[in-house]
Amino acid sequence: MWRKAFAVLVSFPLCAAGQSSAIPGRDLLTFPIGLVAESPATGDLGGAGIWNPATTLIAGADHWRLAAGSMNAPTDIAVTAQYGAVSYAWLGTTYTVSLVRANVGKLLRTDSDPLSIGDEIQYQTVLLSVGAARRLLPHLTGGIAIRSRNGRLDDVSRTGTSVDVGLVADHLTPLDLRVGASSFLFSPSTLHTEIASFVAGADARVLGADSLATVRAGYSFQRANGLYTEHFLFSSARWHAVEARVGTVETAIYGQTNWRMRFGFAFRSGGYSVGIAREESPNGFAPNYQFTLASVLR
Repeated sequence: MWRKAFAVLVSFPLCAAGQSSAIPGRDLLTFPIGLVAESPATGDLGGAGIWNPATTLIAGADHWRLAAGSMNAPTDIAVTAQYGAVSYAWLGTTYTVSLVRANVGKLLRTDSDPLSIGDEIQYQTVLLSVGAARRLLPHLTGGIAIRSRNGRLDDVSRTGTSVDVGLVADHLTPLDLRVGASSFLFSPSTLHTEIASFVAGADARVLGADSLATVRAGYSFQRANGLYTEHFLFSSARWHAVEARVGTVETAIYGQTNWRMRFGFAFRSGGYSVGIAREESPNGFAPNYQFTLASVLR
């Protein structure tokens, strides 16, 4: 039910616009866009670095990466999202440009009765990011991203710029511990118009001798002041090119707390990475699905 809470706002667009100078559409970025049942702070399958710019690093002799993905929620929520990204590695630094668009459909304009009048209400956000990632130490990668986000609520459209930094530390301890942390949509100049968040996560090997035949477990945390807090416990099992993932999520948002499950499946082979994930919805609503595709090129 909490996924639909923003529909209350868009039913009264002029009232909402008059009471706040915030950029509309921030709610749409609470969905796990570009993720396949993985931590936003360390998840790299999507290849876009939406949540942590440090995860875009291209290792080895490859120079290019093309990535795209989508998310679809059921008709009773009617949220869709798409993203695309291009990365280029040059002199040890990976440069990435990505674009994310998320919107709500079928928001009908009404007056004193249930019959719709005029066009549908627009509620969407577009996030453009330009970032760079580089290995700073043998086990530490850093990233930075400059982001511009536009949000539209009916006839109200606002844009803000943010600067985010992130870190990923990998191959730590005999358990192959991996730790990541990043800001998201943070900028001192937009503290009154943008809701920034912090993401952090860690996972480690619990079974297996190497990364191609292993079972891992981890924990992820997200917090956006005044909007939501999320805890995510997850595990994954990989056998060479195939990986399965499962986890449970607790989210507190709009004064409600709910639990739901996430399931993911990934396939990596020949420079291609494909991911499919399913997230359950609370209160009996249908689940939403994520799809990611990335390819690295010499």
